[in-house]
Amino acid sequence: MNDSTPARSAEPGPSAVQRVVDLVLSRIRSGEYAPGQIIVARDLMTELGVSKAPVREGIHVLVGEGVMELLPNRSARIKRLSAKDTVDFTEIWAVINGLNIRLAAAKLDRAEDRDRVRKALARIQATGRTRVPYDFFMAVGQLHATLAEISQNSFALAFIGRVHLVHFYRHIERGFPGAYWDAHLLAFKRIGEALLEQDGDRAERIYLKHMRWVAGLMRQGTAT
Repeated sequence: MNDSTPARSAEPGPSAVQRVVDLVLSRIRSGEYAPGQIIVARDLMTELGVSKAPVREGIHVLVGEGVMELLPNRSARIKRLSAKDTVDFTEIWAVINGLNIRLAAAKLDRAEDRDRVRKALARIQATGRTRVPYDFFMAVGQLHATLAEISQNSFALAFIGRVHLVHFYRHIERGFPGAYWDAHLLAFKRIGEALLEQDGDRAERIYLKHMRWVAGLMRQGTAT
């Protein structure tokens, strides 16, 4: 008997270019690739089993997104952000996430969303025990991502979902939270209280005040 039911096609996997991008980002996340590190295209070709073209294209994608930079000898490296770059990013990041906080607060009516926010806030506070800077930054990033999913602002979702925070975090983790763990944790405790009370204006004000203080420390070079 013939089976007339069409076979299901397998889900397409990531393209060769996307595999290159994902590998580089995963190694920045793990700390294997540090800012300023030279990336050898042939090594990526061998490891991923791809030709030079997708490796080159993947590198150009990351160059366009500010993660890598091309060198005169046609090699590439993980981009090293300047002190000004980190301050500039912090200022823009603060404005977008301040708005994101305010928008999400107005939509925290569902018990499951409030529980998600509580868990994200608890993850931030938990870093106060281990005091691993990268864990702190990832926990804060998770809070912002959770709030964007709740607010459903399409532009906030696009920005927060696309920007490569791990690259930024690897530049500032040696300075922050540094001697300021308690100040950071207290700020997010107060932000969380305002969020769960659905007082978006207050939560945004607390967050922006805290981020202005952070940017000021970065300008002064006194993060540690």
